[in-house]
Amino acid sequence: MPDDASMPPRARGFAYAGVVVALFSGFVLLSRHGLSTTLSLPDIAALRFGIGGLLLSPVLIRHGLSGLRPAQAAGLAGLGGLGFALFAYAGFALAPAAHGAILLHGTLALTTAMLLRILGGQRVAPRRGLALGAIALGVLTMAWDSVRQSSPELLAGDLCLLAASFCWSGYGLYVRRLGLPAVQAAAIVAGLSGLVFLPVYGWLPGPGLSKASWGDLALQGVFQGVLIGVVSVFVYTRAVGLLGAATVATFTALVPGLTTLGGYLLLGEYPSPATLLGLAFITAGMAAGLRWGERT
Repeated sequence: MPDDASMPPRARGFAYAGVVVALFSGFVLLSRHGLSTTLSLPDIAALRFGIGGLLLSPVLIRHGLSGLRPAQAAGLAGLGGLGFALFAYAGFALAPAAHGAILLHGTLALTTAMLLRILGGQRVAPRRGLALGAIALGVLTMAWDSVRQSSPELLAGDLCLLAASFCWSGYGLYVRRLGLPAVQAAAIVAGLSGLVFLPVYGWLPGPGLSKASWGDLALQGVFQGVLIGVVSVFVYTRAVGLLGAATVATFTALVPGLTTLGGYLLLGEYPSPATLLGLAFITAGMAAGLRWGERT
C-alpha cells in the first residue's frame, strides 16, 4: 500500500487513487464475467459480503462501531456496502461493461458535486461546472442510446448504475465527515452488510454457490470478497481522507476508457457509436475537472 510516510500527503493520496482506478476497472469486468457464469447476482454479493465481513471481523470485534451511533454505522454500510454493491451488480447484469464503467465510475464527479450542492449548499466553480456539464452530456447521450434501442432492460441497468454512483459518492462524503479511520470504516461496511445480507441470501431459492465451479468461486471470492469488499473500501477511504471526495471522484477519469477497452478485448463487447461518444464527453469532462479542480 502507498503509505510511505516520507511521501507528501497529496502524493500518497494520488497513489491511493491510482489503486482505486485499477480496482474499479477490474470490478466492472470481473463482475460482468461472473454474471456470465452459473453465479447469480445474489451469489456474487454473498461472496463479497461474506468473505469481506469475515476478514474484517477481528477489526469490528475489537473496535465495535468506533464511537458511531447505530444509525451512522447503518448509513455507512447502506451507502458503501449494500446500496452500492446491489445496485452495481444489478446494472452489470443488465448493461454491458462500457455502460458499467461510464455510468457508475464515470459519473462519480458529477454525483459527488450534486450531493455537495444538495446537502451542503456548496457551489461549483464556473470552469469546474463546464467539466461537470460535459459529464452530464455524456450521461444523456448514453440514456438516449438506451431509449433509441427501445431496450427497457438496458435503461433499467443504466438507472441502477447511476443509483450505485450516488451511493458511492454519498459514502465518500459521509465517511470523510465522520472522520473514521479507513480500516475501521471498511470493517463496519463489510461486517454490517454481511450481517444484513447473508441471512436474506440463505432464504433465497435457486442453486446457489454449490453449483458453481471451483475456478469461478475462487476468482470471484478473491476479487469480490478481498479486493473489492476489503481493499477497495480501505484505499478509497484513505484517498478521500488525503484528497477529498470531489478530487478522488474526478481522478477516476481513467476508469471508463480502461474498462471499455477491457470489455472489448476480454469480453467481446463492442461499444456502440453513442457509447463511444458518451465515453468521450465523460472522459474529457473528468480530465478537465481534475486539472481545473486543482486550481480552485
